[in-house]
Parts: sequence; structure tokens; C-alpha cells
Amino acid sequence: MQSTTRTLAPSDGDTALPIQPNGFKKSRRLLLHSTTADWEDSVLLALQRLSLPALRLTLGFVFVWFGALKVFGVSPIAPMLRATYPFMVLPVFTALLGAWEILIGLGLVFKLALRQTLCLMCLHLAGTFVALWLAPSYFFLNANPLVLTVNGEFVVKNLVLLTAGLVIASNESSSSRKRILPAHREPNQRSDEGVKEQKSTEA
Repeated sequence: MQSTTRTLAPSDGDTALPIQPNGFKKSRRLLLHSTTADWEDSVLLALQRLSLPALRLTLGFVFVWFGALKVFGVSPIAPMLRATYPFMVLPVFTALLGAWEILIGLGLVFKLALRQTLCLMCLHLAGTFVALWLAPSYFFLNANPLVLTVNGEFVVKNLVLLTAGLVIASNESSSSRKRILPAHREPNQRSDEGVKEQKSTEA
């Protein structure tokens, strides 16, 4: 009986590996988490690269489209222009406004003189808000500035286009600074390197 007990009891020199819990579930969770994180990072990177060019192209396309309607005399806002700017010669004014919008749109689409294009765009959109002051009854119901008519909504939505232009302008200025700053840093870096070399030779 004692021999049997000794045989079944583990000895001090027993080298059997202990039983480990299955780590498949943990590794699977880590794999899914890393895959999801990589996918999210790739999507965010693609959005960062494509969002601003897409905004610029879409905005330019809208300006070309709206301007072409005015140039060809088929724009639906002709009555609004007639009511807002009665002192203007409507066909000429509408055609000039359309040409201005086409110029802005082409500059945005093809990225031509982008700074000047954005200035023209902001000036144009800011000028549209003058209509709210010239003919408030045409854009607000019962002289209430909080209740817009259809034409009022059409004008107020230009705030979104104006903000989009500011976003494009800020991105353009930041990218130009990134191109300019290394050129300014090189002489400073060279002078710092020269000072370091001089100190090392003096030592």
C-alpha cells in the first residue's frame, strides 16, 4: 500500500509541464483589436488626404455650375436679383456675376492663383449678405430675422460656403509655411553646426 502511494505521489524530480490555460481567446481578441485599429487609422489617413481636395473641387464645381446658369440667362435667382438690386441693369449684372463665379470655380478646381481665388470668393459671398440689408422683406417673414423665406435660406447658406473657403485658405497657408520654414531653418542650422565645430576645436 505504501509503495502504491509513493508511486502515485509526484516526486521532487518530476519534470512534467504544468497545464496552462488556453490563450487562444486572448490572442484572438488582440488580433481583432489590432486589425480594427489599423483599419481605423487607414480610414482616418485617407480622410486627411482626400477631404480638403474634395472640398476644394466640390466648391469649385458648384461655383462653375451656378455661374454658368447666370451667364446663359437660365438662373432661377434672376427674380431675387431683380428685387434686391433694382438699380442694376439686370442682364449685364447677372452675366458679370456669373462670370465672376465661373472664374472662382475654375481657380478652385485647377488650383490656379488659389489665394487670389479665395479672396474673390470670400468677397463675393460676403457681398451676398448685402441683399439682406437692401431688401429684408424679401428674405424675412414679417420682418422677423429669425424666420427665413426660401430666398433667405438660399442666402444664409452662403455662410457654409464662406466657412469652407476659410478652411481651404487656412490649409493652403499652413502648407506654404511648411515649404518656407525649412529654407529659413537651414542657415540657422548651419550656424549652429559651425558654433559646435568651433567649440569642439577650441576644446
